Amino acid sequence: MLKTQFSSLSFLANWRTILIYFFITPFVDMILLVLINAQYTGHFNWSIVLASIAIDATNLSMTTMTQSLITDANLGIDYEMIAQRPFSLHYWTNKVFVALIAGFILATSNLILALIFGAPLVIINRTILVLPLLCLFGIILGFTAWAISWEMNDPYFLSNLISSVMSLVAGILVVISAYPKWLEKIALLFPFYGPINLIKFKYADLRSSILVTIIWLIIGIITYIVQSKHVLKTRHHKYN
Repeated sequence: MLKTQFSSLSFLANWRTILIYFFITPFVDMILLVLINAQYTGHFNWSIVLASIAIDATNLSMTTMTQSLITDANLGIDYEMIAQRPFSLHYWTNKVFVALIAGFILATSNLILALIFGAPLVIINRTILVLPLLCLFGIILGFTAWAISWEMNDPYFLSNLISSVMSLVAGILVVISAYPKWLEKIALLFPFYGPINLIKFKYADLRSSILVTIIWLIIGIITYIVQSKHVLKTRHHKYN
């Protein structure tokens, strides 16, 4: 089952895609953020590097969850699943496990490289501490994004949208309290800023992030139940 789940992921198709997803893309994201920060502060900041790695791992966990579910929809597996066991513990734990592993592999490989190049161990330890929580946040967002976009023409719509703003709403470069009020309110709709603040500043109140994630999960479950009824009725996806 797990082997099938992994083989269905496009970024594991060959060594080129693995290299792009697990090394090149995170490296480019990291360098871009570090250069922007250095432009304004005049110094290299390892906390920005490690926060970027953590968010890239979160993003990959979210993307993995979404892509895995959309693959099942393309194959018609979702019809059988929601008709027979819509809350199958085996089915959903496998999805979560695969998404967690993807995020952990990306984070581990890049954290090792950061350590080799001199990243402070204390910041790496903080990153490792919040990584499981961040990846879990990403998985829940991936599930909810899929549930909302399930019957859209583009099932990746919400996942791609969240992915595009994830670094911004996480406050990697600038704490969200320094954002314009309208942007701060948007950032507070996502659960990333708490763990990222812990990586950068050694302290953070994670309760708000956990609460926001629970709200996202509730929205996802409700949407999943509502959408399931429509999917069972039509047995057709707009993007098939």
